This record gives sequence, structure tokens and C-alpha cells, in this order.
Amino acid sequence: MTMISKERLLLDEIATIETPTFKTAIAPIVDIYNSHEPEYSINRFLQHVSTEKEVRDASTESETLEESFKAETLLRRDVYKTIRAVYDNEEEMDGLSDENKRLVQQMELEYRRKGAALSEDEFNELTKLNLKLEELEVSFQRNIDSRDEKTMFTRGELEEKAKLLGYETHAEYALEPHMAKTPQAAYDMLAELRKNLTELGSKELEQLEQLKRSDMHAVGKIYEGFFEWDRSFYANKLSNQNFSTSNLRCYFSLPQVIRNMFELYQTLFGVTIVEMENPRVWHEDVEMYELWEADKETFVGHFYTDFFHRPGKSRISVHNIRSGYNDETRQYPVCAIVACFAKPEPNTPVLLHHTEVEMLMGELGRVFQNMLCKTKLAKFHGCKALEQDFVETPIQILKDFMWSPHILDKIARHYKTGESIPHDLVQQLQAAKSNGAGLSYLRQVFLAMYDLAIYNSADTVDANTLFNSMNTDISLISCGGTRTFVVAKLGYFIKHTLASKYYAHLWSQVNSADILHSCFLKDGIDMSEVGMAFRTIVLEAGGSKDSMDGLSMFLGREPNTRAFLCSLGANSI
Repeated sequence: MTMISKERLLLDEIATIETPTFKTAIAPIVDIYNSHEPEYSINRFLQHVSTEKEVRDASTESETLEESFKAETLLRRDVYKTIRAVYDNEEEMDGLSDENKRLVQQMELEYRRKGAALSEDEFNELTKLNLKLEELEVSFQRNIDSRDEKTMFTRGELEEKAKLLGYETHAEYALEPHMAKTPQAAYDMLAELRKNLTELGSKELEQLEQLKRSDMHAVGKIYEGFFEWDRSFYANKLSNQNFSTSNLRCYFSLPQVIRNMFELYQTLFGVTIVEMENPRVWHEDVEMYELWEADKETFVGHFYTDFFHRPGKSRISVHNIRSGYNDETRQYPVCAIVACFAKPEPNTPVLLHHTEVEMLMGELGRVFQNMLCKTKLAKFHGCKALEQDFVETPIQILKDFMWSPHILDKIARHYKTGESIPHDLVQQLQAAKSNGAGLSYLRQVFLAMYDLAIYNSADTVDANTLFNSMNTDISLISCGGTRTFVVAKLGYFIKHTLASKYYAHLWSQVNSADILHSCFLKDGIDMSEVGMAFRTIVLEAGGSKDSMDGLSMFLGREPNTRAFLCSLGANSI
């Protein structure tokens, strides 16, 4: 019997329980999830690393079956009825541990958001709406690609779906399970950023305008303004005038960077990394490591690195192969980081661009985020269990380490001489990061605010007119009165699964800057102590706690935008 068949049979049985409890209804689901999750994970993983196309294709097909079954499961109104009975039993819920209680709450929410609480007629209506939304998305993308047809539709389908499920707007529905919780919380953060970035953005715009004026004067043309289509050209021109990062590569050889990053992670999180000799792996380029506590007495788990390009291989990414969780005994996590760096030449190591170093630090951080999680339930393990607007926060902190002079001094060494990266190059690197940051982030604020304006209102709007007016008002750069439908190429706003969530990346960046500058990089602070506190309070909790609660506990207060704004040079607050 297949795993899916076993799970379907179990759900059939659970749906018939007359007086369900956590032990009789929820625990069996937990047990079978814990048992099957490693097999599902391995099946998904093979499509990213296998050298055989047949295996990669089979892995993709397996994942499709798995996702289809998960979708089917959440639509089972009979199973939801059983889960809801446990959820509504106050005496039963009060007797559960915090993690088990959160599990029941999240299961109830997941089923309800898929429509399992609706009447049969309402459920059928929701099914039709979902099918229509999928058809519209496919049709819209096809028409954008072919550019020979027109498809007209409104937010009505999304609004109708939201109201059917008990929400006022689609944005209210979309943000409920995330850290922000409400559209207003996301909007308040964006408004704070807009208020404090506008002055910085205006100064940067003056620089870009001066470059364009000079170009117009050089060819004898009249300067008629700075427009959206000028943005990338003049931003790149100004950046190239100021600094090029290409001469940094000699300080970032891949073997040295990996060794130094491992040392940094060992210091930060109190662990020891041990490379395995002659491990059983899927390719000769793969290396395997054990992770131990610093005392080398307590085993944590193991992970793989698969860094070099080969045909059919996935881009840089991290894969959770087995979740760590505490059943009757500890089940240890297994993780892999995959990348596609070019293989080294015989006498020259792989030399990385700074952006690649930044990305590698972040993805290794995702490995440790998975490895260090300690939850009772596999469902709450690691990155996959975090809210969408928090999942990138720990990763962004670690990526931002690669802009700190103190950290770069530990990571960067000349691949021939072993010399540290010169201080003046680090200063230039930091200046390059700040170059144009005001306008760049105002653009992101605008897109996030536009996203909420579209999906958090029942009013009828002209999407293109609103886009152009908000773009000029917030990002400070005019679209020049053009009638081109710019928003149509921004697929993020069209996919109903992503609509209202554009704010999430900014939300993560703001919170990561708060943690980084208020804690890790604060003068006089022992980074190892901060790292251990972050590990204990945030990383080990995984998805077993609300991330806002964990973040506030770690900071000793609610997070704010101050550190983020100061890091960009916007010091008006």
C-alpha cells in the first residue's frame, strides 16, 4: 500500500470518530506524518540533484501526486468536523501542551481557510470560484506571452471567495496566517518606511536627474524630466561611476569562504562541524558533515554540501531531507545545500562575487535554521513551518553579515597571499550598498502599498491609473503619462496565491535589520552570547510558536523600523 493510500485510509477512520480527542484523532495524524515525511522529502529532493533524467522526472511526478493529495485532504469536510470537535473542546484543549494546542489551532485554520467549514452549497460555490481563478491566471499569462488577445476580469472573484470564507477583503484573508496578521499592520510598517525614506530618495533623485541633464546637454536636447524608463539606466551609470565589485573576487575563494563561514557559524551557535570521510553520497562532488554541540558529546544531525554545476541540477537552494523532532526518542535532522558554481580550474579555486558570498552565507544559514530546530512535532520543524513574512528574516540577518567590516575580516582572504580584505575596499562596498537605497526601497514600498490598495478595498479602481499615480507619489518617479499596462507584467499581483503579500520581503528585511544592529553588531556585545540566545529563542522554536512572540522575546520589545532606516542613511527618526 502506498503512503498516500495509508494516509487516506487513516483519514477515513478519523472522520468516523464520534467523540474525538487529541489522542484518538490528532495524534494518529501526527504519527503518520512523522513516519512518512522523510520519504516524501527524499522523493522531492532527487529532482534537484540526481544525475539521471528518469529519476528527476519520477521525483517531479511524485511531488505532483503528493501536492495533489495534500490539496484533496484539506478539502475533506468530514475530517474537518472531527478536528473542529477537538478544537471546540475547551477542557481537552486546556490539557494540551502549548505545541500540541498550536497544532490543533493550525490544523483547524488550514482546513477552514480551504472551505471545509462551509455548507455543501457554499463549498460547491467555492470550488467553482477556485477553478475560475486558476483558469483566469492561465489565460492571463497566455495572453501576456502571446500579446494577441485580451482577458478582462476584476477582483470580484477573489473578493467573493474571501467573503464566502468570512473575510471582508482578500488581503484580510491572505494575511491572517502570517506574522503581520492584518493588512493594517503591514500598511503601518510601509507608511513608516515611506515617511522616512522620502527625503533620502529625493536627494538621490537629484543626482540621477543631474546625470540625465548632462546627457541631454551633450547631445543638444532639452531636459524634459526624469521618468520610470530612465531609472535603471542612470542608477547603473551612477553605480559604475562609484564602485565595481569585480576586484573583490580574489578575496572570496570558495574553499576559504566555506571554511571561514563554518568557523563563524560554530562560534555563533555553539556547535562543532565535522567532515565525514568517504561518505555514501549521490555524487563525487558531494561532501557530508556531522553537526555536534560544541562539547562534541551531543549529536545534532548531519548535512550535505553539493556545490558544483552538472546537467539537470538545481540552482542554489536548501533542502530539508528529514525533519528533526522529539518523539519517544530524538529524530535527527538531515539537510542539504545545493548550488551550481563552476568547477575549479587545476591551479585556481572558484572565485566568488560578493553577491554570491552573500547568498551562500544566507543559504548556509537556512541549513543551520533547519539543523538547530528542536520541536516535538515534525510539522513545526525548520524553515517550512515559519510564517511567510518571517521565514526570510533569520536568513537576511546572516546575509547582512557579509557587509560588516568585522565579519568580512573573518571571511575574506586573498586566495594567493592570505591577506585580509583592505579596509578601503570594505568601505567602498558599504557605500555601494547604500547608493540609491532610498529610491530603491521607495519603489518596493510603492509596490507593496499598491498590492494592498488593490486587494484590501471593496471599491472599484482603475488598476493602471492607480498604479501610475501611486508610483509617482510614493517612488517619486513619473511614468510620463504612458498608457502601457506595467502592472500586467508583474505576475506577483496576478497570482491569487501571492496577492496582498508583496510586503513580506520588506517586513523580513526590517525585522532582520532590527535584530542585526540592535543585538549582533551592537558595540561591546559578545556575538556568541547573542547567537546562542537567538538559537534558543528563535531558531529552536521553529513554527511551534508565533514568530512575533519569539522575536519580541528575543529583542525584549516589539520590533521597529529604526535600525533598518538608519542602515540606509535615513536618520530622520
